[in-house]
Amino acid sequence: MAGFKERFEKSKARNTLKEEKVKRYKKKSYTGVFYEEKRKAWACRAKRKDSNGKLRDKILHDFKTALQAKQARDDLIYEWKHMPPVDVASEVVNDKDITLGELYGEFISKYASYDREKSTLTRYDSLFRNHLSRWENRNVASITANELSEYLFKLTSTLSYAYIMSIHKFMKVLWNFAYDKEYLSKNIIDKVTTPKAGSEEGQIKIYTQAELDMFENRFASTHSITAFKIGRATGVRVGECYGLLWSDIDWENHTMRISRQMVYEDKMWTLRNTKTKAAIRVIDLQDSIYDYLKDLRAKQLKQKEELGAAYKINRIAVDMGRGKPKAIREDLELINIKSNGEMLTPDSEKFLGRISRQELSVNFRFHNLRHTHASWLAEHNVPAIVTKKRLGHSKEETTLRYYTHITQGMRNDLLSKLNNNE
Repeated sequence: MAGFKERFEKSKARNTLKEEKVKRYKKKSYTGVFYEEKRKAWACRAKRKDSNGKLRDKILHDFKTALQAKQARDDLIYEWKHMPPVDVASEVVNDKDITLGELYGEFISKYASYDREKSTLTRYDSLFRNHLSRWENRNVASITANELSEYLFKLTSTLSYAYIMSIHKFMKVLWNFAYDKEYLSKNIIDKVTTPKAGSEEGQIKIYTQAELDMFENRFASTHSITAFKIGRATGVRVGECYGLLWSDIDWENHTMRISRQMVYEDKMWTLRNTKTKAAIRVIDLQDSIYDYLKDLRAKQLKQKEELGAAYKINRIAVDMGRGKPKAIREDLELINIKSNGEMLTPDSEKFLGRISRQELSVNFRFHNLRHTHASWLAEHNVPAIVTKKRLGHSKEETTLRYYTHITQGMRNDLLSKLNNNE
């Protein structure tokens, strides 16, 4: 028995040492070397330009240590340096016998499942099943650009421009993957044409002051008034708004921290990381929304005390990271709740949209509050870098759209200045 216990302790010590080594390796910063959680092994990535200047990506998997992965990458780069650049014109690539279904399966299982978010994989699955599956038994090389173009144009009678463009973007992901893997001798995806945006599609929709006041007056009797006020005052995304906790408010510094969003996945509403790293930010609160939130906090605490056991305690799913099970929390205090404590979700936007169309004859979308807020900042000469940070944009060009969009306020300001110079 003593011998068994001794062997058990030694085995436990070896496992602990192995785990510590993995942790130490993860802290090392080797360029192009990364740890794949699902494979439980190290990998390396190297890029090389061909004669046309296109970057060709190569990934090597399944190394026991980061040092081995780094050495394999160094060897590969050394080999490339002593070889002439890949000549695309002289390199013969034959079309491979692979169906679109097989290509999609390989893309998901060997690549996308390791470096894409779960919500992205869900979207891929939906797009493939609903649209691209019509070609799943066709050889990829046999599918023409004209076929893909005709299908996209056919969808304009039933689907929005934004959704059609998401299908086109997914097509590009798959065809570029096939070309990079050398399953295709030529990539036809750039020849696929898409419908032009309609008069309303792809445009920045800005609500007037009168429309905003009309919305606020009508929504005041609903549980969603708080979300509306926050969206109007800060320009946050709808998922970010409903994912807000009271702990995100810094009462002393008059700020609100955005670090998560509420999304529907795995048949439950879940709090998870923001859309991008840039979306993690701290927003300064103007007095009106700060005072409203302070009064709301006091009101909710009073309602909770009065209702006692009847007050709803929400069980909230929290995403814990790739490959890890969700945690169910009961101690998180959401800002957007009903008077009995029951949590509200981004689905509330559908309710607001329905009553605004039926009663106000104006179409309400929460995201248009974001457009309106951003345009107001541009109109009042707030520096673009400040607007970018406040809205959590990843790209400057996204922010600059609002500075190149001429609003009525800008026209009036220009006319006033011209008149004063006469």
